[in-house]
Amino acid sequence: RLDADIIAGTYEGIDQVIRTKKSLGRVGTVVIDEVHMLEDAERGHRLAGLIARLRNAAPEAQFIFLSATVGNPGALARRLDVALVEYEVRPVPIERHLIFSAGKEKRKLLRELAAQAERLTSSTGYHGQTIIFTNSRKNCYNLAQAIPGAAAYHAGLQYPERKRIEELFGQGKIRTVVTTAALAAGVDFPASQVVFESLAMGINWLNVHEFNQMLGRAGRPGYHDLGLVYILAEPGRRFSSGRGESEDEVALALLHGAMEDVAPEFSDEQQQEEVLANAVAARSRQELERLHHLTLGLDDLDSTLRSLERGGLIRGFEPTRLGAAAAAHFLTPDQADIIARMIGKGRSALEVAVELEGFEALYLKFAEHISTKLRMQISQRAMHGSFLDLLSSSDINQLERKIQRYCLDFIRDFLRCSCKESPYCGCVQKSISLSILDLRAEGNSPEEIINSFSDRYGMYAYQGDLINYLDQMVRYLEAIESVAGVLEKPEVAAEAKQWKRRIEGE
Repeated sequence: RLDADIIAGTYEGIDQVIRTKKSLGRVGTVVIDEVHMLEDAERGHRLAGLIARLRNAAPEAQFIFLSATVGNPGALARRLDVALVEYEVRPVPIERHLIFSAGKEKRKLLRELAAQAERLTSSTGYHGQTIIFTNSRKNCYNLAQAIPGAAAYHAGLQYPERKRIEELFGQGKIRTVVTTAALAAGVDFPASQVVFESLAMGINWLNVHEFNQMLGRAGRPGYHDLGLVYILAEPGRRFSSGRGESEDEVALALLHGAMEDVAPEFSDEQQQEEVLANAVAARSRQELERLHHLTLGLDDLDSTLRSLERGGLIRGFEPTRLGAAAAAHFLTPDQADIIARMIGKGRSALEVAVELEGFEALYLKFAEHISTKLRMQISQRAMHGSFLDLLSSSDINQLERKIQRYCLDFIRDFLRCSCKESPYCGCVQKSISLSILDLRAEGNSPEEIINSFSDRYGMYAYQGDLINYLDQMVRYLEAIESVAGVLEKPEVAAEAKQWKRRIEGE
């Protein structure tokens, strides 16, 4: 409730209140946690905009910005116009250990380190527990199976399963968790030990900031006397087709590297989104200019306003009805334009929604088998070029009948477009997304949808990914309904509302 004494929310949740011109009431203190997220490629601009709009909405409030990983705290404090309070003493000291290892030796070390941590008891009576970071979900499961009593944890798990693992770990009933960057921040796991099985997340090396965020999970006040960090670097290991530094070189650079500065730079589209949101919050040109000055990472105001005016989102310095709808639903200018154009062309609400975002997290159950059979590397991702190329080649005839049937059914159901760029035109992904939404509208649960794709195409998805996608579709349909109302297309608005209810299961 917005009249509560304390409101805790995500950056976007609080900002949505401001963007829709609701009141947060009389605000006395604002605490922004993890302010280094200003550097985040996806959410940084929204945090910068939120900070500015909160300062404008509550000019007398005390603002407290928190972070453990800012390379330029003095400069950032000056830019935010706040006093700097530095506290460099860590309540639980950390020891860092670098071990060069590979293959079976690394698996053996992981088992030994996890067992060693479990044997230790702190002065407060807690046994040691371990978080192991690796670079992929597949590795999460492979490593968890190789370590007695370990559990795999990643963003693709549905919420109840993640919560169950968090609670069991907190109770000491799970001693080891193997995870991706999903556990780098935001989840309070009382681990005494962090082990880096890999220094990459996906195919990209960690930077110093990410590395320190992750190792900072080791050692919790009240639980442990000492935090232990082990880096198991593999000499010569490279990612991104062998380009760049090897893992042993990266390990040394991370251990000795200085924390990156927080000096955000945003794309033109991200800047336009924040200027539009500022225009919604501002009551005058003067107030808009003040908001612009308060928002980190913005360039020239007038040029951004001209771009927004060309898109029909701003008139002068005031948002149009379309602009206000776009800001309220966190649409980029391009997304607002796509919605308006597609509605104008008579496209359905669902077609517009999947144009904004398709479901990508679909995986092949038989990828390794095909790779071995054909002696070529086939990605596990169903949307990857290696699999799409296979579908249009004669190599498919060398596969077992069951796998051939999976592939032929996939071709028949999703590769039906006549685009010149097919199958790289995006139609495959849109067709899959529409199929998922149709199954959901028929009353199928996320688990049943996944089982359907497994039985017919030999593919799988994680429930957490699918639930997140369905939730995002609901958000987009709400935006489409709002924009359709502005464009005086009541039939599209009604259709979007109906699909939203069906996806929500109402």
